[in-house]
Amino acid sequence: MILETTADLKKYVTVSQSFIFADFEPYITKAFNAYTRKYVGSLHVFLANEATPPDISFAVKNEAREHLRNAITNFGMFIYFPFLSVIIDGSGTSTINNDQRKSTEWWRDNDMRRELLRSGHEAMDYLLEILEKNPDVFPDWTAEFGTINKELLVKNTAIFDKYYSIFNSRQTFLALQPSIRQVEDQYVKTLLCPELLEHLKTDVSGIVNDVKIEIQKAIVAFTVAKVADEGLFLLDENGLRVNFQTFVDGRKESASSGKPSDQITNLVNKQINNGSQYLAMARDLIESNLSEFNQCESPIKKSVSSGSGYTPYDTPGILSI
Repeated sequence: MILETTADLKKYVTVSQSFIFADFEPYITKAFNAYTRKYVGSLHVFLANEATPPDISFAVKNEAREHLRNAITNFGMFIYFPFLSVIIDGSGTSTINNDQRKSTEWWRDNDMRRELLRSGHEAMDYLLEILEKNPDVFPDWTAEFGTINKELLVKNTAIFDKYYSIFNSRQTFLALQPSIRQVEDQYVKTLLCPELLEHLKTDVSGIVNDVKIEIQKAIVAFTVAKVADEGLFLLDENGLRVNFQTFVDGRKESASSGKPSDQITNLVNKQINNGSQYLAMARDLIESNLSEFNQCESPIKKSVSSGSGYTPYDTPGILSI
């Protein structure tokens, strides 16, 4: 197993030497199932043992192993934390109290759990970075997870972070993926013919790449606007990040919680306006260089005037600019 003793845990969290590892062991599996499996599959099996020479990739594997062990320890302790002082037997549940010790306050417990969760996600970010940079060392992960993002125009953390800060967090990017996919479906698939859209997802250059960049900017802007009122994220002037408080105490407040409503409304409107302008620039570039966009007969989907000042595309989901 990737974690085997209390000494292993002490490398990543603060526990006493008398901490009983066997009591914690079931929560290692819970950490796999709840937090790491959906991002790295069975990597904990592949990295169960420390790599050694003559394996030429031993250093990379061991670095990844350390981050995975760190993540699993913190996630496992986050799940185990509420049960630390609880005894469960045939008569029910009870808590441990004595004259020498006093239970910590609930708010301190929440602070510690929040830090465990944050540390676990931080370790996962470092781990995912290593996996992305070393596809040949982790072929199973690359085959199962490394190609999923290539279905999207905004396919990785670096692209998203370039146009709106998510603090270079791969965890945040992964959490944003469903919204990114929805935005692409709503705003891009309704604008471009399928053949051109697929072409833009390949390595392109020149004016075609210019169009790709404008559309990527638009997707990022519309995605930020879309998630602004979802409780999973915190949104402020510095950027977008996962709201760990949601996981600690179950509260799900909007990303704008605690901020003046006009402040968040202005930010969302700004992102929508930015996205609309980026799409308009992409459309102008295509129409001015039609010879470069010959993947289909009509690279821009035909529109029909509604007589209302707006011109909806013939596919639902977007108004032309």
